[in-house]
Amino acid sequence: MRNSLKDFKARALARTDVRREYEGLKEEFEILDGILKARAEAGLTQAELANRIGTTQSAVARLETAMGKHSPSIGTLKRYASALGYRLQVRLVKERSLTTLAQKTHGVPVDADALLEKARALRRTPKGRRVTDRRLNSLKGRPRGRPKANVREKQKSG
Repeated sequence: MRNSLKDFKARALARTDVRREYEGLKEEFEILDGILKARAEAGLTQAELANRIGTTQSAVARLETAMGKHSPSIGTLKRYASALGYRLQVRLVKERSLTTLAQKTHGVPVDADALLEKARALRRTPKGRRVTDRRLNSLKGRPRGRPKANVREKQKSG
C-alpha cells in the first residue's frame, strides 16, 4: 500500500527537528503558494508568463521553485505580479518573541538628543566650530591625501 503525501508530511512533522525547519520555511512556502496560485488563476504557462516579463521559462521556473536558493529582487517580483494582473505588496510584521530596545537596556531611558549632542561635541574645536575630517587633518598639520607615516618622516627631516 502506497503512502500519501499527507501521511508522509504528518510523519515528518512529528519529528521536532523537521517541524522546526518546516516552520522556519513557512513564509517562503506561503509566498511560493501565492505565486503559483496567481499564475494558475491567470491561466498562463511558465513560458507565456516569461514572454510577458521579458525573461526565459527557466527563470520563471527557478523563481517558482527555489525561493531559498534564489532570492528574486523586488523588481522581478513586481514584474511577475504585474504580468498576472496583480500588485506586489511587501509588509513587515512585528514578531512577538523579539525583545524591544527598552527591554534590552532593562528599561533605562535613552535620551537620543543628549546622546547625539555629545557625539557632535566631540567633533567641535574649543571655539565651538564644527569639525570635518578634512578640517581635523589640516588642524593636525597633515595635508589631505598623505598618509600619517609620510607626514611624520617629513616633519622629522624638515
